Amino acid sequence: MLLKRIIEGKSMLNADAKSKAPEKCSRRKSECDGCGEHSTILEEMMKVILLGVVLWAGVTFGSAVAPYPLNLILNSDTIHPPPMYDFPFPSAEKLRRLPPVTTAHTNRSIDFSKLSVSMLERLEMNLQSAGIKPETGSAAQGLAIYGYPSDDAMHYEESSMVVTKASQNLVHTRCGRYGLANDECASFISTLNLRESEYGGECAALERFTCRSNKMSSRYRTFDGSCNNPVRSSWGQALTGYKRLLHPRYADGIEEPRRSLSHKALPSARLVSTRIGNNLDKPDEKKTIALAVWSQFIHHDLVHTPVRKTIHTNQAIRCCDSTGFQLSPRYIHPSCMSISVPHDDPFYKGKYVSCMEYTRSVTTYRGDCTFGASEQMNQATHFLDGSNIYGSNSRDAAALREKSGGLLKTSTFEDEELLPLSTNPTEKCLVGSSSEICFNAADVRANMHPWLTSLHALWVREHNRIAKQLAFLNPEWNSDKLYHEARRIVVAELQHITYKHWLPALTGKGFDEMYESYDVGYNSDIDPTITNSFATAAFHFLNSLLDQDIEFGDNTTRLMDSYFKPEILTKKGALQKLMKGMVTQKSQEMDFNYDDDLRQNWLGSLDVLAVDIQRGRDHGLPGYAQYRVLCGLPQATTFQQFIDVMPQEMVEKLAAVYEQPADVDLVVGLMAERPLQGSLLGPTATCFLKEQLWRTKTGDRYFYTHMDEAGSFTKRQLAEIKRATLARLICDNIGVATIQKDVFQPPSENNPTLSCEEIKKVNLEAWQDPSQQPDILSRTTKWIKTKVAYSGNSTK
Repeated sequence: MLLKRIIEGKSMLNADAKSKAPEKCSRRKSECDGCGEHSTILEEMMKVILLGVVLWAGVTFGSAVAPYPLNLILNSDTIHPPPMYDFPFPSAEKLRRLPPVTTAHTNRSIDFSKLSVSMLERLEMNLQSAGIKPETGSAAQGLAIYGYPSDDAMHYEESSMVVTKASQNLVHTRCGRYGLANDECASFISTLNLRESEYGGECAALERFTCRSNKMSSRYRTFDGSCNNPVRSSWGQALTGYKRLLHPRYADGIEEPRRSLSHKALPSARLVSTRIGNNLDKPDEKKTIALAVWSQFIHHDLVHTPVRKTIHTNQAIRCCDSTGFQLSPRYIHPSCMSISVPHDDPFYKGKYVSCMEYTRSVTTYRGDCTFGASEQMNQATHFLDGSNIYGSNSRDAAALREKSGGLLKTSTFEDEELLPLSTNPTEKCLVGSSSEICFNAADVRANMHPWLTSLHALWVREHNRIAKQLAFLNPEWNSDKLYHEARRIVVAELQHITYKHWLPALTGKGFDEMYESYDVGYNSDIDPTITNSFATAAFHFLNSLLDQDIEFGDNTTRLMDSYFKPEILTKKGALQKLMKGMVTQKSQEMDFNYDDDLRQNWLGSLDVLAVDIQRGRDHGLPGYAQYRVLCGLPQATTFQQFIDVMPQEMVEKLAAVYEQPADVDLVVGLMAERPLQGSLLGPTATCFLKEQLWRTKTGDRYFYTHMDEAGSFTKRQLAEIKRATLARLICDNIGVATIQKDVFQPPSENNPTLSCEEIKKVNLEAWQDPSQQPDILSRTTKWIKTKVAYSGNSTK
């Protein structure tokens, strides 16, 4: 498969190139000495000079300073983002027809687009005056909370909006009128750099900066992900854009949502959802809700795509009338991309609803600081680093900390430690007043539903448990050291559970089995940036696994009544009941059978699958048919050719709703595939998962298994971290006495319920400073006492 060859071949190619370099240089020198032809020498000198110019310009200002073929001279691992595998650059013949584009042209387009953005102010002031904003407790407010953008995110959104509109102007005036296709025209525009514009400095400050030496050698990772890679300082940093596996398919090449291959509008996302889906109750006998919730938690750690607010009035955007109709045209914001509801919709028929909320995603500068197709922003870091526990910037991290003991802030209800309370509940939760319960966390989505909130609370408790034990073992450590060391351990536990326990539960294979290779350690040439396709489509299978009923002790509560309403956790024993229910309740099967709480009532009155489909179109993701070729499957020119990985019934449903195979949305195609043996995912989704998780691990200098790095663990510490399991975390922090070892599977004969004493525990004495460690006699005496005490308990 192409992606597999890319993954496995990068490190070998780099090593091979290094080993052959002296031989090539020696051979070239002897050839030049022998021939003595001045033309050859001049030719070689010109190549070196040209390459030097491209390298200098690419490293300093972004790589896209010349047409794509010239950029192929460079190692694709050294630029961000790398060339896309299907970059549609115009031919030399077409390029000759184009007039030159000067700095004056680009700056004129910038001025024109700034005027266009400034003209939005009048519309946004009118919307504010007319009260056109999400109503309290509405689905529009729920969607705005789910994608809540930070002030920093909105700053870059405004800048990138100007650049995007300038790019559209350049496409129209400098190449579109000369017969170039939109994608080719957008690719040509992406060779124009922002360097000479007023936005060049700001983009360079975000994408191209030098790390201070203390950050490069730090034992601890930064909160925003910067300087993880000392050379490519912005790789993995929060507020940067996603990268692309395939060139985006915007209708205008720059920003307009994807359309059908025939240029017609794609079928309504809601229509697709209702035609291919159902609401059958089909529990998975081998998986628990814990698998779905853990999947959601790590997806939130890796991905947070914010949604736009108004530029000038900084308020959430509403795209539908409160009655379910389209807004009057004078009240529709340009960032609206509402989902049309068909008149014969099986749920809304007779309710006169024709509009479903969707606001477009926030964009940011392109990673190479050029004009061109818009790129959506990741508000989280691109690393699996607990950013949804600790924050994606130092300000948020500081606000979540206690002033002493290295602890995270908490609140107490019924003598139980929970997340701290939010100071603005009506902005972060779907509650009616500031006196109602809403928790504050590093990720606003922590309040999304009780299962997710309980997992966030579990990790805060785990951090504080570790910090307190480290303080006992090392009395001389100050609060900062206790906090950062506890954070290191928590992130390592999170990574270990994800790669060693969750991944096999999801795919049936461990990480090493999936790649058929050993851990190669950290590779500074590997870009860990999350791909847009992974962020927008590959992980959304998890919504299909959720159940509409939340088991809560002897009772149940409905998921639809709990979105961003976390008050249930304040009841006595609630956290323990929710966690025990989560690890015993069976999940739903991975298919198109979504419970109504997700298809009709997600966040109030939305369809989660329709929103996922609409987001893919908003982001310009190509159709499923193109991605499956990238992952090694045959090209499909007819629907029937999908039969190699899809059931016949599903192929017929897709043919009935889409005009042609190339139109099938990526998220739909991924979920339509038959799962691989022992897995919940089909071949293309598995391909995405392998490609991303390999780079997430190999491109993270602080990944817990990497040795000989500034933040590496000792061999003894690493051995202890490898004992971590989600079952053990629940034992240590929730107060349960028994639990099954693998909580991603229901208790069974092969996965029996055990006493917590029988489940391995991480021994934090491995982090005790040598000066604080007892002598050998004391350690031996303690070991004997512990052994005798355990033996006595086991005989009772």
